[in-house]
Amino acid sequence: MKNILSFDIGGSKLVAGIVDETGEIKLREKYLWDRLDESSVLNVITSAGRNMLDRFAGNVSAIGAAIPGLCNPDKGIWVESSFSGLSNIPIQDILNHEFSLPVAIENDVNACALAEKMFGCCKDSTDFIWLTVSNGCGGALFLSNALYKGFGGTAGEIGHIVVEENNGFQCGCGNSGCLEIQAAGPGIVRRYLQKTPGESLTAADIASKAREGDANALKVYRDEGKYLGYAIASAVNLLNPERVIIGGGVSASFDLFADTLRETVMQRIYQSANKTLIIETSALGYNASLIGAASLALV
Repeated sequence: MKNILSFDIGGSKLVAGIVDETGEIKLREKYLWDRLDESSVLNVITSAGRNMLDRFAGNVSAIGAAIPGLCNPDKGIWVESSFSGLSNIPIQDILNHEFSLPVAIENDVNACALAEKMFGCCKDSTDFIWLTVSNGCGGALFLSNALYKGFGGTAGEIGHIVVEENNGFQCGCGNSGCLEIQAAGPGIVRRYLQKTPGESLTAADIASKAREGDANALKVYRDEGKYLGYAIASAVNLLNPERVIIGGGVSASFDLFADTLRETVMQRIYQSANKTLIIETSALGYNASLIGAASLALV
């Protein structure tokens, strides 16, 4: 039985664990960043890895790391994460040197898509789109039964489709009104605070308020469905997938925006060409990226 030391590197936290070749998580622990700078982030990652290996009784054969933002899997480079300012980190060499194990890295949403294909609801699907909605928004394309990465390896950046033309927030990529800045967790908070200023909240807090009947919170999540629907419809018209899978922390509030999302998509897609489109949340839930990191080392 192969066991993989897995790192789900996120915008606000790190999840480290041991995942076996069936996708079962043997160990899992969450760590928060002290600071978002290279030295601090790498220290947390390596310390977490040593902790996992110390606690796990079995053998570990490889390491997988899901990278937020742009990466170069062939060269093992964490290229850029626009939310953090981190760039050009040779993370594959660093982890290999630290743990003396082979290391596979990939963009986190590509890793999630691979995990969904191997262990989730897309086992029998040849064409689907994965969309993470968390601290950022990222997309992965699984087309003709393989990950599609594009000419430069960065295909799937659905988070940078512009969904708000007039009053969009400034995105870290340099544009305004991108899906990521409007619809990711921080965008949900920012849009709510425009309506109800003065509170320190998370997207999950606002979801709770929506379920309690808060009119502003309900409006924020209806708009969430519209923003996601605009971007998904554009991708569906272009790619004709069988499924769109939504993961990430915001997907836990899918019930609050699912109707508006589906209505928006149906209004904007070429329906005759996409009659059987399925839009659903990940079967792997919160652990999709951690299992995805392991999947990288199992293929």
